Amino acid sequence: MTTTVDSCPRCGYVLLQPAPPFDQPFDQPVDQPVDQPAPPPPPVLSYAVPYRNAVPPAPPAAAAAPAARAGLSAASVPKLLLGLGAVCLLVAAVIFLAVAWSWLGIGGRTAVLVGLTALSAVSAQWLARRDLTIAAEALTTVALGLVVLDLVGARDAGWLDFATDRAFLTLVGAVLLVLSVALCLQSSPLSVPQLTAPLGLGLAALGIEIDTTHPRLVATTCVLAFAALAVLATRRGLVVLPWTAATGAALHFVALTGLVLTDASEHPTLRGLWLEGHGVGLVVLAALVLLPWAVVGELDDLRQLVCAVSVSILTFAAALPVFDEGATAVTLMAAVGSVAWAVVAGAAPPRWYAVPRVPLVGSLLVLAPVPVYLGGQSVANLFSVADPFTADWRVRLHPEVHVASPLLLPLAVAVVLLAWALTVPRPPLVRYQLAGVVGLTVMLTAAQYPLPLALFVAVLGPFGLVLAAPSAVLTLLVLGEITLVAAYVMIRRNDGAAVVAGLVLPLAAAGLLWTGSHLLDLRVDRTSLLVLVALGLLAVAVPRPELALVSVVAAASGALVSIPLAPDVSVSLAVHLTAAGALVTASALVHRDHRALSWLGGLLLAGATWVRLYDVGVHAPEAYTLPAALALVAVGLHRLHRSPALDSTTALLPGLALALAPTLLWALVDPLSTRAVLAGLAALVLVLAGSVLRWSAPVVVGWSAGLALVLRELAPYAAQTPQWVLIGGAGALLITAGISWETQVRELRRAAGYLGRLR
Repeated sequence: MTTTVDSCPRCGYVLLQPAPPFDQPFDQPVDQPVDQPAPPPPPVLSYAVPYRNAVPPAPPAAAAAPAARAGLSAASVPKLLLGLGAVCLLVAAVIFLAVAWSWLGIGGRTAVLVGLTALSAVSAQWLARRDLTIAAEALTTVALGLVVLDLVGARDAGWLDFATDRAFLTLVGAVLLVLSVALCLQSSPLSVPQLTAPLGLGLAALGIEIDTTHPRLVATTCVLAFAALAVLATRRGLVVLPWTAATGAALHFVALTGLVLTDASEHPTLRGLWLEGHGVGLVVLAALVLLPWAVVGELDDLRQLVCAVSVSILTFAAALPVFDEGATAVTLMAAVGSVAWAVVAGAAPPRWYAVPRVPLVGSLLVLAPVPVYLGGQSVANLFSVADPFTADWRVRLHPEVHVASPLLLPLAVAVVLLAWALTVPRPPLVRYQLAGVVGLTVMLTAAQYPLPLALFVAVLGPFGLVLAAPSAVLTLLVLGEITLVAAYVMIRRNDGAAVVAGLVLPLAAAGLLWTGSHLLDLRVDRTSLLVLVALGLLAVAVPRPELALVSVVAAASGALVSIPLAPDVSVSLAVHLTAAGALVTASALVHRDHRALSWLGGLLLAGATWVRLYDVGVHAPEAYTLPAALALVAVGLHRLHRSPALDSTTALLPGLALALAPTLLWALVDPLSTRAVLAGLAALVLVLAGSVLRWSAPVVVGWSAGLALVLRELAPYAAQTPQWVLIGGAGALLITAGISWETQVRELRRAAGYLGRLR
């Protein structure tokens, strides 16, 4: 019985209510006549009133399917049971041979083993015909295992006379192979024979290989046998045997490859390979590689792969006699093979594109080592001529001993270019790439000979700077060339190349000046000053931000390195600061958008003055600050004259503060000095002049300085004042503040009352 819940058991909210009446059913047409009887109304339904904003209730779901129980599936149970049963039978058979063999007679033993084997085999076939595959697999395993035990027992009984264990192993493998193949040929083949057939073949091959003196012949026969087994299995439509047979064939093929390569490498001559027969294994190996073609069938990718591997093996067999003739002969042979396969690749149809390309890649890999080594040797010859600036401009290269002919390098490049042209579609700009490769090859080949370094520097042009370091003259010439090229580009272009030229030009000019100074044997501080002036004039003449930035960095770096090495460091520093300040100020005057640099120029010039004053023994601060202060005051007066509406604080306060502050600080330290008297007179003059001219800046500076001096003069006497004076003064100050506060409050109340009386 189903119980209907009409309301919520917790809050009492009504869940089910009768549906509202319908004036007209939804399925009645709109144009239906009035006098036509309407269909009976739909049955009254109950619907759930949604709670606040809740979604309408979903329709009742179908009965949920019972959850699947976790555990073993029905199909796995018999597998476990039958597998365990087969293991038990085989273990029982082994125990029977070990224990019961001694007390059973020959007839009894024979009857028991043969009977168990026959019973297992017949039962397995009977179960297989009735589609009991799992049971048939288990009993087939038992039967094949009992066959092996039968053979072991027969040998122990003396019925099978084998001198060695290896011969008996061959017999076991052959019997297992024959029985397994026979079972595989049945109408309902099982999986166990498809696993044991390759196992039997492998055991038989192992027994033969141990005793034989022709391991390559046995390995070849095994590969063919496994391949034949795979072909047979494929044609019979078997599933497991092709893969197991192919695995056995692959293992024996790997072993055969090792044997063949070892034998061929031990006899790499033409006589040893082809007259004595040590190279025949390579030909056989190339033929065996084609076996998957016959096994798998119509697969173009597999066909291309096996054909490519086969021709690669044949190419290696043809080139092997040359591997003992030296690096030059090996490279030449690889070049011949690369050209031949490149031509074949260019003429091959698209369907077989991969076949010639695999041996082509192999030939190129053999071709590459010697030319690559020669190229590295050429680079080392170019960069190991001499230490920087220690050789004459006519210096020559000192090449190392050649490991092979230097002409192999251009030959290898030509072969690679030919292969590239015949096998790869030509990309755009191929002419420029080809020209670069050819030029680099010619230069590296020439670097194998003792040619003048100037020749390589001239060929590289501006890039010859990387090679010109051993000679200062060559470096000077290359830097001059770079400077001219950068200046030309910056003048004629207005794009990214001009920006790069603006970055390069100051560096090249600085390097040119430093190298020339080295040739002229100038002092480093003079050279750095020359570089500073030259780069500064360049920055003034060409107002480009990137050029100015690099010029500043280059000039500053040279100055920082050279000034400490000068005979008189302070003089050199002052001269450098003066030149830098003058150049910065000139740039600010010449270029309107560089006006802000005038402050930097003034600071540099002031710094130069201070260094020079310190050098001559002047230690008074006025000597360092007054010149700059007077300049600032002069500039301020000029601006006040040009702009009458400008306030004096903005125009004069920096200069007046700089002029009076250092003297005032010294006067505060020593108030009974001439400096203090002069500071007081200056403060008085500023106050009076400001009052007359009605300028606030002189009045503020003079009043502040005078007040500080007066208080400093009063300080020694203030320390001797009695305590009651300080206390009384503090009280008077507090009373004055209180009176002022009360007065302001009273005035505020009066104003509020006045506003309140207004209508």
